[in-house]
Amino acid sequence: MSTKTEEIKEEIKEQPKKEKAPKEEKKDTKKKKKTYTVDELLSQNERMELFDEYGRRKKIKVKVKEGKLKKRENRMGYVFMIPYVAGALICLLYPLIIAIIYAFSNVVVKTNTVTFNGIQNFASVLDKNPELITQLGTLAFKMLLGVPLIVVFALLMAMMLNMKLPGKGVYRTIFFLPVIVVSGPVMTMINSENSSIQAVDMTVIESVIQSLLPAWISDSVLWIFSNIIMLLWYSGVQILIFLAALQKIDTSLYEAAKIDGGSNWECFWKITLPTIKPMLLLNAIYTVVFLSQDAIISPLIDTIKAALQSVMGYGYAAAFAWMYAIVVLLFVGIVALCFLPKKDLYEKQIKKNKQLEKKTRKKLAKHQKQLIKNQIKLQKAIQKEEKMKLAGKDLGGGNYDG
Repeated sequence: MSTKTEEIKEEIKEQPKKEKAPKEEKKDTKKKKKTYTVDELLSQNERMELFDEYGRRKKIKVKVKEGKLKKRENRMGYVFMIPYVAGALICLLYPLIIAIIYAFSNVVVKTNTVTFNGIQNFASVLDKNPELITQLGTLAFKMLLGVPLIVVFALLMAMMLNMKLPGKGVYRTIFFLPVIVVSGPVMTMINSENSSIQAVDMTVIESVIQSLLPAWISDSVLWIFSNIIMLLWYSGVQILIFLAALQKIDTSLYEAAKIDGGSNWECFWKITLPTIKPMLLLNAIYTVVFLSQDAIISPLIDTIKAALQSVMGYGYAAAFAWMYAIVVLLFVGIVALCFLPKKDLYEKQIKKNKQLEKKTRKKLAKHQKQLIKNQIKLQKAIQKEEKMKLAGKDLGGGNYDG
């Protein structure tokens, strides 16, 4: 028995063992980003535009065609712009060019002659108006007091009209009526009453202001008090602009702020005011331009009209008007600097980081291009040397041994 068992064991050992099937390697499901070496880049000389300076394949931007609705909206926008642009070119461009020519010329209306005289008209404006600087200073102080008053009043009225009130349309019409009724018996009545609030004793206010402030400042402040109704009378356009801006604010922002426990004051400072900042700038500039055209606020308007109708002529009046326009543009620039939205420190830091990143990218791109050029030169030299070897000559002109 023992011999038989031993024979069976030996037969089993002699049988060939089944080889185990190799384990299949798990495929990586994650796609690896392919990077290209310099040699691969050199082999793609004809298709180098497909790669950026770092050897990565560029992203192809697909242009999406505008839809029919978007095109139609754009066309309608251009159609509505045509009357304004045409009117501006016809009614503003030609008079501006003529005024510039007249400002540097001596104009004789009877003979219809225009002779160039340089800056003589501007010099005569400064010589014949010794109080010009004082008048401009008074105008600037009136602007400093009147513009914030009108803008703040318009914002308050717009916020009130934006509330859920019965008869909002009637109130809006009432506030906009002064823009339409700018002349006639209504304005005559207001000007006859000195545009002041008759229920207030103005003599007491005048005496207090004159005792506390210098003369040139007190005159402007008293003018604001005596013409406060007329100033607020002109705030209809600003109210409409603010009202349109307030109605565009998403109400979900206020709801989220209320859920987080924000008060009405915090909602105004952190949601309403930052959102309507562009409209603040627009209304401030509009108010400056509007007030500068009012002869009651700026006596220089009457001076320019008198110069136009006097012996001084068109050239003198045109030079005076251009000097006044430059001063108004300076006021507009100052207002724009005050009301422009300022970037916070975080945005400034992001901008600096982007600029630094852009500079480093440019440096790396230059370095990468230089490396590719050197590699191309090296490859050409190697190819040339191989050709010389095949021809049996070295670079010095001799022959290779063997």
